[in-house]
Amino acid sequence: MKTVLFVPGFKEDMSSRDYASTIKAIQKKGYRVEYVPIQWQRTTIEDWQNELETVYKKYDPKQTILAGFSFGAMTAFVVASKKSPSALWLFSLSPYFQEDISSKLMKKWWLTYIGSRRMKAFTRLNFTKLAKKVTCPTTLWIGAEEFEKWSIMKKRARKAHTVLQKSKLVVIEGIGHDVADKKYIEAIVGNI
Repeated sequence: MKTVLFVPGFKEDMSSRDYASTIKAIQKKGYRVEYVPIQWQRTTIEDWQNELETVYKKYDPKQTILAGFSFGAMTAFVVASKKSPSALWLFSLSPYFQEDISSKLMKKWWLTYIGSRRMKAFTRLNFTKLAKKVTCPTTLWIGAEEFEKWSIMKKRARKAHTVLQKSKLVVIEGIGHDVADKKYIEAIVGNI
């Protein structure tokens, strides 16, 4: 039985949204799921990676799937570029890589919200270079409403799908940025 290491979204914990339903649905498909809590306060993606890597090193990468939502998806992606898991599941991958931050599509208030230390850390992450190191099958899920509302999310998802080897892009109609939504969960279950 493969283990899924699941990283939540920014500033979230198990109670922030109905992560339990998402995890339960994945478990019903025959996977063991370990929720990986992240200390978001006063930390950067390097710290988040370290937290995930601490858990990941307890598992056989060939039997482990890295998964994450939003900033958790970024974290899982970066860790997968260092030590390839059996698969990578990216739920609503956040657009905060070097290429995204310099894009005219990036909303300035988003950068203000994350803070200068996090922004500096993100500017060191070149998506294209990291993607070349990801060798496992990758599935990207994104809500169609995310595409409509934030063009940079659309650009990041499409670019990721194009650059990542063995990738699949699942666009979920009628859904925004919510991995715990019933339709989002159905799309996950239908594509794992």
